[in-house]
Formats: sequence, C-alpha cells, structure tokens
Amino acid sequence: MKKYLICLMTIIWMVLTCSAVSACAGEIQIFDEGGRLSEDAFSTAYDRLQEAADNTNMNVAVILGNEARSEITIESMTDSTYDQLYGNKTDGICLYIDLSGVAHPYDYISTSGMGQFYYTNSSDSDRIGQIHYAIDKYLYPVGREDVEGALLCFADQLENYYEIGIPNHYWVYDDVSHEYYHVEDGKIIPTATKPYVNTGNLIMGGIIGLIIGLTAAGITRGAVKAKYRFIYELSPTNYLNKKTVRYTEQSDRFIRERTTKTHVSQSSGSRSGGSHHSSGGHSHGGHGGGGHHR
Repeated sequence: MKKYLICLMTIIWMVLTCSAVSACAGEIQIFDEGGRLSEDAFSTAYDRLQEAADNTNMNVAVILGNEARSEITIESMTDSTYDQLYGNKTDGICLYIDLSGVAHPYDYISTSGMGQFYYTNSSDSDRIGQIHYAIDKYLYPVGREDVEGALLCFADQLENYYEIGIPNHYWVYDDVSHEYYHVEDGKIIPTATKPYVNTGNLIMGGIIGLIIGLTAAGITRGAVKAKYRFIYELSPTNYLNKKTVRYTEQSDRFIRERTTKTHVSQSSGSRSGGSHHSSGGHSHGGHGGGGHHR
C-alpha cells in the first residue's frame, strides 16, 4: 500500500511538473510528418532551436507538413497546434513548412504573446516576411529541400530579431477581441483605443486646416470685391476744369512696400516618421504572424 501511494504521488508530481513547464517559455517541439529529417539532422536542429528558445525565452514549435493542405487549413493548424502545446497567449512562435511537394508550397508562421512584438507583421515592420525570405533559400527546389539548414536559419532569425528588440511604439490590433495591445515595462497592455497617438501630427493637421480655411476666405473676399469694383478708377482731375486750373508745382511720390520672409522650422516631434511614429500589427484571436508561397 505504501509503495502504491509513493508511486501515485510520483506520477502526480510528474504531471504537475510537466504542466508547469509547458506554461513557461523556452520549450521546443518538432513534428516531422514525412520523416524528412535523419536522426542526426533532427538532433542538430532540435538542439539549435532549444538554444534559441533559451536565449529568447520563447516557446518554439515546428511542423514539417507532408500533406497537401489549403492556406486556411495550414494557418488554423499552426495556431491551434501552438495553443495545444503551450497554451493561448503564451510567449512563442510556431513555423509550418510545407513539404507536400505541391507546385507553390505555402509556409506559415504563427506568433503568440510577446512573440507578436519581436516578430512583427506590420507594413512598416514585417519581420515575419523577412524570416520567410531568409529560410526560402534552403527550401529550393521543391522535393529537395534542405530542411535542416532551414531550421538552423530559423533559429538564427529568432535570436537576431530578439536582440534587435521591439520596434518603438509598436502595437497590435486583435480583430477578435477588438482590442489594441502594446508593451510597457515588459508587460503586454490591452487598451480600447490605439496607443501612441501622435499629438504632433494632430496639431500640425489643425494648423494646416486653419491655413487652408484662411486662404479660402481670402479668395472668396477677393472675388466679391472684384465683382463690385469700378471698371475705371476715378481721378480727382475728372472734376476739374482743365482750362481754368494751372499747376504751379508737380511732384511724384512713391509708396514703398517692404516684404520679409521668415522660415519657420518644423520640430522633430511633428515630423512624419519621427520619434512619435507608431506601427501596428495584425492579430486574430491572440495570434499574429503571416505566410507566403514559395
């Protein structure tokens, strides 16, 4: 009985320990559907990805797909596989490499938690796209891919962008929760409105609008004035009898007008693309990322 209780307690401890580990970042999983990696290649790739996971504090999963699947199936499968392994909204990334042999394979990367901020997918900062392009050179031609080389390159890319850090004023919008997310002091902060609003651009927009309004008002005033202007300007001589008036002195007077131009410098805070510029990524149900066809 005593041995049975000890054995039961050991099993419970192991289950709890495994659950705790799964909730933490830094885990590695590789699913090789078609057995494309040799035992040595699998071991080499696994160790290198584990090193990258430790250095970035990210969970990393890789799916080497061997079946022909649609884009939406691949994307859904990549997101759900990550969630099943590590849990929703944990920090990490999952790579799907299409090794089914189709003419134009579709590879996909899913990001979660802090992974969305280091491995960005906005128009101004598309690191996901850059990772795909870096891996691509190992995946040609179709059917003779260097899978081990692609995974080692993937590990390098993970460390590279983690070292570069999160782009300044980067945020993510999730179209399921309808919330914006950004990072403050190493924590993901949700908000109902877009963060990092550029007040400088708002002020400049107001100034430009005021200038346009004043210009339009001036043009309108000039048009009205011109409508009621006499065709010929009147002169005092029109009311004088030239036969009886004699000029004893003549002089010319000129009214001088001086115009000065002052250059107004624009502060760096109001420039487009300056220090207050923000960039937004896309998320769906807690997952960012992106894919492309080779």
